[in-house]
Amino acid sequence: MTGQIKADFINGLKEAGINFVASLPCSGISLFLPDIMDDPHFKHVPLASEGNGVGICAGAWLGGKKPALLVDGVGIIVAHYALSNIIYKSGGFPMLLVAAHRGDFGDGFAHYHFGNGMETIHILESLRIPYTIVRESQKLKAELVNGARTAEGYGRPAAVLLNLEETW
Repeated sequence: MTGQIKADFINGLKEAGINFVASLPCSGISLFLPDIMDDPHFKHVPLASEGNGVGICAGAWLGGKKPALLVDGVGIIVAHYALSNIIYKSGGFPMLLVAAHRGDFGDGFAHYHFGNGMETIHILESLRIPYTIVRESQKLKAELVNGARTAEGYGRPAAVLLNLEETW
């Protein structure tokens, strides 16, 4: 099952046209990073800060790339200031945000994620960033494509939140 999820994730990014990935590893995203780093289709930039990732993705977009930022759910909270600056000062740019989303409804494995899980949603809504939550692995590829399509059409970031037990 994990192999299929990895393939769907990589193929979803490719089908969406994503060719630049900035990431800060976490348990829900780390599963995909070796394949991204090994694939010459992607330019991958590892991060020390989620906020820096927003700026790096903005620069990649200005340079003609189609970026995605892969982080933990709390990474959206950490990147809030950078996202608000990009969106409200410059009008934004298309970027796919992909975040592990622990603390979602039905997540009974780690009670300490619920606060961050709820805040991630509030941050996205406060910034008017459209999002979807993927809870079923068979929907992963299509939702990545839809997320990138939404970002392109909106001209601003769009988010795909992953709540897939197989990636924990």
